[in-house]
Amino acid sequence: MLPPSTGKFLIGIVEQTWLGNEPPEFDLCSHGRLWLEVDGQIILDGREIYGISESALALLRTLDHDHTPEQALAEKLIFHGCGMVLMMGCPIGVNWTVNHQDGRVQLSNFKRWDSPDEQHPQEFPDLVVVLSFKEYQQQVLAMAAMVREFFKSETKQFFDMQDQLAYERFWSEFEMRYKLHALGS
Repeated sequence: MLPPSTGKFLIGIVEQTWLGNEPPEFDLCSHGRLWLEVDGQIILDGREIYGISESALALLRTLDHDHTPEQALAEKLIFHGCGMVLMMGCPIGVNWTVNHQDGRVQLSNFKRWDSPDEQHPQEFPDLVVVLSFKEYQQQVLAMAAMVREFFKSETKQFFDMQDQLAYERFWSEFEMRYKLHALGS
């Protein structure tokens, strides 16, 4: 279910699930289909599978900091899902620049990689929107809340201690960032 939007920036989870044939307790990340619409331009139409939980954490990071090519908070803001909780390693996904200024957020430089060829993304060069921080925060928190709910009653099994530590660090940061903004919104 997509959160309400002013039409300038809408991101939502169309479907969230576990990936593959393994039991859910072995999948450390949620996956699914996303809708991303910016100023009427549809960037993701809910047909492809992406890494939902890792994308939500990347977006939560943008609530506190700018995300630019020079100072990236993650490899991409929307991950394909093959990077697991480490949030790295797959060139497929969507990225854009997030700049904060005076209670507003500017989103620009949108690019979508549909294949591992990092040299040829689909670019949206004229797509620039400015919205209030509260509007942007509302969209990010709504997505993060759906991720939290999806994981709420899940018990995970780990292949080794490294997987367990990565998972625990991921959720520690996720919860800290989510609660900081959910309580203040």
